[in-house]
Amino acid sequence: MKNPPVVERLTVRYQDLDPYGHVNNAVHLSFFEMARVAYWRALAERLGLGDLQAGDVPGVRYVIAEVTVRYKAPIFLDDVIQAAARVSTVSNRSYTMDFELRTGETFEDGVLVAEGSAAHVFFDPEANEVRPRPGWFLAAVAKLEGRPEDSFAKP
Repeated sequence: MKNPPVVERLTVRYQDLDPYGHVNNAVHLSFFEMARVAYWRALAERLGLGDLQAGDVPGVRYVIAEVTVRYKAPIFLDDVIQAAARVSTVSNRSYTMDFELRTGETFEDGVLVAEGSAAHVFFDPEANEVRPRPGWFLAAVAKLEGRPEDSFAKP
């Protein structure tokens, strides 16, 4: 991932480890989640929306429909993790976010240890139904990413 709009520095906790001394495979999803929340904070700050609501930008509730993780190398207790997030596609009712985890002091110089993506569906929890994306969403994401809106269309 080149020039991600958001990189979050994470710390491995002892409880993240498996019996072999490296980060358990399921914890990678938590690391992705922390990168996603950092992305939402950056977007909310850019839009002047204030605090997140339950980890989401106000007016952008979603459910996760699918997640993939590709493990490239183990992560150990003393590793510093750089977690990056980027939105790759946006459609009328969903978006896809890509993630990378690298170990090292900087994202640019870090070693790739995991990558993945998550498909998110816009959702109204009160009505318990899928919703269209908010009208402002694509323009705001494009501005944060520094890309034209049409670059978010699914290939």
